[in-house]
Parts: sequence; C-alpha cells; structure tokens
Amino acid sequence: MYHNTKKKQIILVRHAQAIEATEFDGVDFDRPLSSKWRECALIMTRYLRLIGVKPDCVIASSSIRTRETAEIMCEQYKIANISFLDDLYIGFESKNRDGNQVHLKRIKQTPTDTDILMLVGHNDDITKFARYLCNDEVPTMKKWSLVVLSLPANMNWDSITPGELSILYYLTPQFLKLEELI
Repeated sequence: MYHNTKKKQIILVRHAQAIEATEFDGVDFDRPLSSKWRECALIMTRYLRLIGVKPDCVIASSSIRTRETAEIMCEQYKIANISFLDDLYIGFESKNRDGNQVHLKRIKQTPTDTDILMLVGHNDDITKFARYLCNDEVPTMKKWSLVVLSLPANMNWDSITPGELSILYYLTPQFLKLEELI
C-alpha cells in the first residue's frame, strides 16, 4: 500500500501506448494515444487516487502521447498546474542530449511549495532517469508504468542528489490486470 509521508516525492510516468507508427501518417512527435490505452490511463489514475497518490503539479514532454497521458491524469486529479516542455521529448537534439541532466534541471526548477511532482516522459529516458535518481533499482518501465520516488527529508527540489532517492511504489498496467484492455 502506498504511504504518503511529508517528504517530497517525484512520480515518474512513462506515457501510455500511442497508435503504431505504421498506422499513423505523420511524425513521431504527433502520434496520439490508442483508444485502449486511454482507457487504461484512466483506470490507472483512478487507482492512484484510491491509494492516495496525488501530485501537486505535472510536467510532461510536449509530444502528443505524453500530453494526452498527462491530461487524462490531470483531469482526474483536477490539476491545473501542468507544463508541457519540448526538451523532455527524446526526439529533440537526441544525439547531443543527456536526458538525466535535462530531467534533473526541470525538477530543480519545481516551486518549493510543491510536495509531489509528476513528470510524464518517454523511454528510455524515463527508466534511465529513475535509475539515476535511486541507484539502478528500477526495472525497465513498461508502457504506462510509474515509479514514486521519495526525497530524503533534508533534500529539496533544487538540491536533489542522484542516487539518494528511495522507491516507494512501482505500478504497471499488468499489476492491475489490465491486459484485456491492452
């Protein structure tokens, strides 16, 4: 069971499944979520609410599939504080980009009054970033999986030290037995 302490927490979310690239006539950035995964994202968010996971604000990649994943979640939570950021999309400048540093920079900009921050992103970046924050304890994140990480009591957003965060919770669609939807 999820236990919300007064420590600051980061919820790292891998976006839900987009429609297949072969079924989409456009660029990767613009691929929307599949209808089955929209339903899955809705159910997963309802489950999170039931166990007490409630972010204060959300940042997400600006790609369509991450936007849609974040918007489904924010609608369920009634969160208006959401930012869509181009640099969180892995397609932008991917050859010269250190995803861990991009994500860390964005998290360090979180307002101090935020207790729980949700970041919606892409794999492989999101898995690598979770491992970077908590010393490689996170399995490869499946589509629409998430990990809740806790900052040590003496750590704030602007002083995050990689390797020092703890895993509180890891959730996958398979955990909720949503295979029939996906």
